[in-house]
Amino acid sequence: MSENINDLYRNIDFLISGGALKCLTDFLTSQNIKALIAEPSSNPGVINIIDAAGLVPSSLTLKDEITNSFPKSVAKESFELSSSSNCESWPYAVKIWGAHWELYILCKEKPADSKSLLENLKPYAGLIHLWETSRKISETEKKLSRLSYMILATKSTLASIFEPMPLQYFASFLADVLQESLFPKSVAILKDEGSYLTVFNGKADSIPERKGIYAQQILPPAPVVVKSDSPAEVVLPVAEGDCRLFCLMTWDELPDKETMNFLELLGNLAVRATAINNLRVQSRQVEATMSSGEFTVLSLSNVLKVLKGAEDRAKFFSLLVDIFMEQCRMNSCILATWNNSRSGYTLSEQRRGHIKAEADPTLLPSSSGPVKSANVSEAYYDLEAMSPDSVFRSWGLAGCPWKNALKESSAKYIFPVCDDNSLVGIIALGSSIDGRTALDRSQLASLQLIAQFAAYEFRRFN
Repeated sequence: MSENINDLYRNIDFLISGGALKCLTDFLTSQNIKALIAEPSSNPGVINIIDAAGLVPSSLTLKDEITNSFPKSVAKESFELSSSSNCESWPYAVKIWGAHWELYILCKEKPADSKSLLENLKPYAGLIHLWETSRKISETEKKLSRLSYMILATKSTLASIFEPMPLQYFASFLADVLQESLFPKSVAILKDEGSYLTVFNGKADSIPERKGIYAQQILPPAPVVVKSDSPAEVVLPVAEGDCRLFCLMTWDELPDKETMNFLELLGNLAVRATAINNLRVQSRQVEATMSSGEFTVLSLSNVLKVLKGAEDRAKFFSLLVDIFMEQCRMNSCILATWNNSRSGYTLSEQRRGHIKAEADPTLLPSSSGPVKSANVSEAYYDLEAMSPDSVFRSWGLAGCPWKNALKESSAKYIFPVCDDNSLVGIIALGSSIDGRTALDRSQLASLQLIAQFAAYEFRRFN
């Protein structure tokens, strides 16, 4: 009994492992029928040869001339058979099919008794049905196993993909997820530089030209097949704002539907993560700006209190120069003010390297009193864009008489100190250190406010 069971097991295992196909070819050989056995291919217009009886095929594939010879119909039983003599290349053909599979017997000659042959093929068709069912179950199990792995990979990805990380690290993370989840032959993350692509992470056999999918303005996060033959290439765009990445993957053969679905899911997650990370960066910048603004307001409040508390003209001018240098972190400053007794502007304070220098006694005359012009109310003048002479002439003065002092101080900015439209003072800022430091917008605004306040305080000493 045990021996019989073992024989039964071996026979069943043989049949569902492909032996059913051998039984079919053995039967055809015994009937002296020369035929090929074929099944549909994943490539349209092609059928695959899987076995032969009495024939030696020159290729493993054939042009599909047979499937249209049979009417399209759904199997009502577990399997069905039908025959056709409508194909020019094959005088006689038999189709065996079930719910999710079909197989063709392509006969070189038409059998003498085709009706009897069709009847005798039924048990072999039943064996093929058992084999195809086993293949379908095995294929489904593989897909479920792979799906389970992809779900686990997605779970692990979700735990990390939304963490804040630099773009370079994010690209490396994406490449690792793709490699460990889908096992492609190669993975490269390409970055769009505007007119060309660069390899941002991984290795690529060649960098594609920036055209086609790589040049599209709107990039949905869905995988695109760029090459279907071996090695197959698929690109997954990850585009958010100015950041445009392309995940280029290669396989020996085109990936299946489950892989493409996982890629689309990962693409959507990657785009959302990039958008969230961009929002985080913007939020930090806003917070930093607000903190800087709050500090600036507090600093200005203290500065104005100090200036208001100056008891005499000399003390006021000295404090004003110290404050200007401290606010912009420069170490040279020149202050010229209106001098009633001399009917012109004279240097009141000069610092070079934070050390007080002897003031230049040269007078900048203005016989009609302090300059009154709409031009003097400009916030500041950048001496990289225009010369000191040009600045002074724009106020209606005869040029700058303190060129040496400005040169020694490496002057970079000039701030007019205006009481309404009257020029009551001039402040030049610079640095004696090589490589001058440019002031940012908030510093320039602060200095303009201090200069405006100082103009009103000048009235106390005139």
